[in-house]
Amino acid sequence: MARSKGELAAEYDYVVVGAGSAGCLIAGALSEDRDVTVCLLEAGKPDKGPEIRSPMLLQKVVSGGPYNWAYETVPQKHLNDRRLFWPRGKTLGGSSSINAMHYMRGAHENYDEWSELGAEGWSWKDALARFKAMERQQRGADDWHGADGPLHVQDIPKLNPLTELYFRAGDELQYPRNPDFNGEKQYGFGPYQVTMNGPRRWSAADAFLRPAMARENLTVLTEAMARRVMLEGGRATGVELDVKRQRHVIHARKEVILCGGAINSPQLLQLSGVGDADWLRAAGVTPEVDVPGVGRNLQDHLDITALMRTRSADSIGQSFRRAPKLIYDILRWMIRGDGDFTVNPVQGGAFLNSSMAKDGLPDLQLVFIPGLSIDHGRKTLFGHGVTLHVCHLYPDSRGEIRIRSADPYEHPDIDPNYLDVESDIVPLIDGLEIVRRILHAPAFDEERVAEMHPGEDVEGRDALEADIRQRAETLYHPTSTCAMGRGDLAVVDPRCRVHGVKGLRVADASVMPRLVGGNTNAPTMLVAHKAAEMIRADNS
Repeated sequence: MARSKGELAAEYDYVVVGAGSAGCLIAGALSEDRDVTVCLLEAGKPDKGPEIRSPMLLQKVVSGGPYNWAYETVPQKHLNDRRLFWPRGKTLGGSSSINAMHYMRGAHENYDEWSELGAEGWSWKDALARFKAMERQQRGADDWHGADGPLHVQDIPKLNPLTELYFRAGDELQYPRNPDFNGEKQYGFGPYQVTMNGPRRWSAADAFLRPAMARENLTVLTEAMARRVMLEGGRATGVELDVKRQRHVIHARKEVILCGGAINSPQLLQLSGVGDADWLRAAGVTPEVDVPGVGRNLQDHLDITALMRTRSADSIGQSFRRAPKLIYDILRWMIRGDGDFTVNPVQGGAFLNSSMAKDGLPDLQLVFIPGLSIDHGRKTLFGHGVTLHVCHLYPDSRGEIRIRSADPYEHPDIDPNYLDVESDIVPLIDGLEIVRRILHAPAFDEERVAEMHPGEDVEGRDALEADIRQRAETLYHPTSTCAMGRGDLAVVDPRCRVHGVKGLRVADASVMPRLVGGNTNAPTMLVAHKAAEMIRADNS
């Protein structure tokens, strides 16, 4: 029986590197064919911690710990030379085991754009069919949703009273309500749906991997760090890896599939000699295949927040007033497994237009939290309040991922190059003005104590720009560092095959030709769903 700590054989048909949102799905799908053998490698530990299961402990896994790579960027020259914290999942399920669980597909137009950029066959029509096939929608099946798939998607069962005030503020500012961001359109205010099954997180490992782990032909290894893909005669033949720091080599009869995400997949390609030849030589790696796009084209959503203190103890927070309820909630969760500790704290959403929005497509995403949150939850704020995020969905700035040395344990240089294109600041300033108006709407009059950030004395667009450069952070959506498409910077073809190397694919967020307008977890599963089908077809 395959287990998270399986026995390592010398050879498999498929070796999948990375058990995140993509890797779990691909390994599960490939192992459906009982005539092949599949080995799934994960650098992190098994996903056994209670902090993964409980939605209310989201802050604990996002802010660090054993299930998080806890990356940092290089100093960002357009953000006052700050290093930004970049959480990424390091366990079975990857980032789907530490994220806010929002189920967001992006805009319909995003997928048609992928196809136009050279990813033929990746249109919205194809994407919708795949989303529906994967989804087990709590509301039932309709033209936009499926109800028979393995991925549980549900409403947040108990919205905080402050979240309801947030929706009322949107009404007062004449924005429409939108009950389904994954339906006909994105625009408007509404609650997020989440990848949960009842009271617990439902990660990609829960949806796609765990049901497959009883199969004899699937081996899942945790604490297995890939060092390089082995190449012979222009073909990927296997993977060199460490299992609990012990060196091993496993061979792949058919293919090696990289599913490490926007950071780890380009890093492993570069460690294997696939990438920009000058970059590789500078890092002490012998170039094998010159693919200059590996690690380039990095895109991410830059995010800024407004924070406001509130009067009531309705918000999620730490105070003497709330201490009895907090103790009660913890005990109820520990004893019965239900209560407020099973409610997702990141609840309210909106998709709106900045002054730079094109063709009516929303280019701002809002995230409302009925609690005070700064620095990814790494700093504790006492008292009560709300946090309202806004990010720019379609930045033109591009960054890069680049290894520093041939050591796989050394984190690569991560340079998202935020705000390098000057116009990228405009939607963020617009967005910060909008979220401040929302928090100063009449709906919040009885709750409002004071604006913490940007602060009551920060007025005018120049001051807001300065505030953004000092406080903006990632919204955790890096993509496109092994992009599919046309041109010199394309890394994979529309079937996710790495240019210049046989038997090697990349299938994760790194292959997206362009960042989608929303969260990236569901689109990453879409990539894996289509890639798994193509891999099986090409090797049948």
